[in-house]
Amino acid sequence: MGSSPLLLLWTADPKVVRALDSLAGEHGLTARRPDAADPAETPAVVVVDLDAPGAYDALVDVRGRWPDALVAGHLGLPDRERWLAAERAGCDVVANRGALAAALRKRLAAGAPRRGRRVPLFALNDAAGRLGCVHKEPAGTGEPVAVYHVGSGFHACADRCPHAGATLSEGEMESGVVTCPRHGSQFDVTTGQRLRGPADTDIATYPTVSDGGQLYLLVPD
Repeated sequence: MGSSPLLLLWTADPKVVRALDSLAGEHGLTARRPDAADPAETPAVVVVDLDAPGAYDALVDVRGRWPDALVAGHLGLPDRERWLAAERAGCDVVANRGALAAALRKRLAAGAPRRGRRVPLFALNDAAGRLGCVHKEPAGTGEPVAVYHVGSGFHACADRCPHAGATLSEGEMESGVVTCPRHGSQFDVTTGQRLRGPADTDIATYPTVSDGGQLYLLVPD
């Protein structure tokens, strides 16, 4: 009989450990500290104490070693900037220490496989009442991305014209169509479709998801 999936505890917080021991029993997981785990075993879930020294470097290491693991981090006190930094470093779930077990329980119950990392973009309240280009992300996918608010939805697409590399978001946009400021190529920002040359290809589009009042870019691993 095979062993239970591993819940790796990079945390020594007693309250968190007790809650996660209970969670592990509910979901058939084996909770262990790194020094008690088999180095060759791939964990299903990794929990990191974000208040510990070197925690954010550890997150990058965890995500690189175990790209398919569900990675969660906990904070002692609410801190928006550190919360977003943890998500950028690779956390799938971030919560205050008292709410971590409930957040993980909800995520595990959903049973959805990890499909990519989430890059935090902006708070939805920051874009309230604004239309057109509402955000520029320099390299969330390895290339510049612009997010446009069109109608009631947000649409992320490549911010570089495939014809000559101009920054598309610096051009005019009308009815969901952006015009390249250099040579006049046009693209539908909701689909990426090229509508007018001289560009001869579409632009890439990227999925987004809203969660907890924040908009995220979904980037495949």
